[in-house]
Amino acid sequence: MSWYRLARTNLNKGKQLFPILLGLAVIFGIFLGLFFDFPHQTVALTEKSEREQKLRQIIDYIDYEYVDRVNTDSLLDQTISELLHHLDPHSTYIPEDQVSANEEAIRGSFVGIGIEFKLYKDSLAVVQVMPDGPSERAGIKAGDRILLADTIQLFGEKLNSDLVVKTLKGPDGSSVNLKVYRPSENLELQVPIRRAEVDLNSVSSAFLVNDSVGLIKLNKFTARSSEEVEQALRSLQNNGAKSIILDLRDNPGGLLSAAEEISDEFLPKGKMIVFTKNRDGQVEEIFANRRGLFENGKLVVLINRGSASASEIVAGALQDQKRGIIVGKRSFGKGLVQEEITLKDGSRMRLTTQRYYTPSGRSIQRDYDTYNESFYFHGNTGSLNDDSTVLIPDSAEFSGKRNQGGILPDREVGYDTSGATRLLYHLAMTVNLDQSAFRYVDENRAALSNWSLDSFVQYWRVDSAVYTQFFGEPIAQRISEADSIQEEALANRLKAFIAYNLFGNAAYQRVYARDDAYVLEALKAIKEE
Repeated sequence: MSWYRLARTNLNKGKQLFPILLGLAVIFGIFLGLFFDFPHQTVALTEKSEREQKLRQIIDYIDYEYVDRVNTDSLLDQTISELLHHLDPHSTYIPEDQVSANEEAIRGSFVGIGIEFKLYKDSLAVVQVMPDGPSERAGIKAGDRILLADTIQLFGEKLNSDLVVKTLKGPDGSSVNLKVYRPSENLELQVPIRRAEVDLNSVSSAFLVNDSVGLIKLNKFTARSSEEVEQALRSLQNNGAKSIILDLRDNPGGLLSAAEEISDEFLPKGKMIVFTKNRDGQVEEIFANRRGLFENGKLVVLINRGSASASEIVAGALQDQKRGIIVGKRSFGKGLVQEEITLKDGSRMRLTTQRYYTPSGRSIQRDYDTYNESFYFHGNTGSLNDDSTVLIPDSAEFSGKRNQGGILPDREVGYDTSGATRLLYHLAMTVNLDQSAFRYVDENRAALSNWSLDSFVQYWRVDSAVYTQFFGEPIAQRISEADSIQEEALANRLKAFIAYNLFGNAAYQRVYARDDAYVLEALKAIKEE
């Protein structure tokens, strides 16, 4: 064979072997990369993937090089939270293990046994049993102590709320066997309960303040809120209500759709409720689109610094459309709309995607350009004489003045000058009023059980014996010598605490409303309109 033919034959063999050798080299390279995991490898990346690679690279270095072992999953969650925190105060990250609780809050229900509880003297005490819930059907009563859930101990020094919630909640239809002690009968019981869906009512109370004025207390805006408000309106109207007080104090908001539906109950069809605007300037307008249940009667909305977001949408719509009187204090000032986005690992992100505006074009968002958490969440609420910051349009110059934002009430409720609040706070520093109220009800449950809710609200009175059980003889004596206005206010607040521990939150609201400055101002506004 000539050298030429030999060389050509070897060249052909080399061409045949080249793909095989190349494949082996690639596999060997991948093996080396997996074995050594060089985080500093450089590859050709797009701009987007370069940002992702930078974060992944830092996490890898921490995983493999940092002096101590670190849970980088938790570290990544913190990093994402901090990243969103720098955008605005309301863009948030929800880790996967917190998603379920957030869904419950939005849905307005949870799966569990259906009780309100408190930790009292290292024991789990049932404060209220939710109507028609699993516990009520199983025979659990207010005042019962739950000692065991299956084999899990629910008493002792290590007892905490997280353990209670984790133990008593579970899949729909699952069973739990409770060991219960009933102090009123000195009786131990074995109570099997099947967990089920339990409603978290967003309307905590709806009642007649007098013969013609009804009050609806709305705590949050959930998927069920519109239906609950509708039911409350029908019930109050059927019982003679001609005017309505909608109490949105300390309501932090919730679903934008719920705010729209509730506003629609009070506004005629075609009236604007709110409009939103995204970063491209695209506007979406939302109008009342049906006949509401209460479009004509006198309406007052109560707000305070704890009223935010959806609460401000409702208050702003009713104020701009001159449909209701806003009473209270300047609201919080949250005019940003968040979209909830589910991430690949099941965690979620609430990202601000729009601003909302009242029908007249007001953006009630508080200034956060120079974001200070203490100012933003706890700053001064302003007064009736300082409303210019609310009406500043987006394009105007602030001239160094911080935008307080929020909805400014038509009638402001001043601070208590009688000294009654000061006296109450002073006594609250002496004892835990809620714990003392539970103890009072627990020790007097047999006698108190003879009272119906209506008769208790109307006729039951706090006397010196109650003061003594709450505070002891020396302080009780000093209370009896106090100014009559202060003493009367204190007595009503204690009665409200007792009503809550005896009948629930609706009873608390009914008693509290009797000398509530906001409610009294609302009644005055209705009378004068």
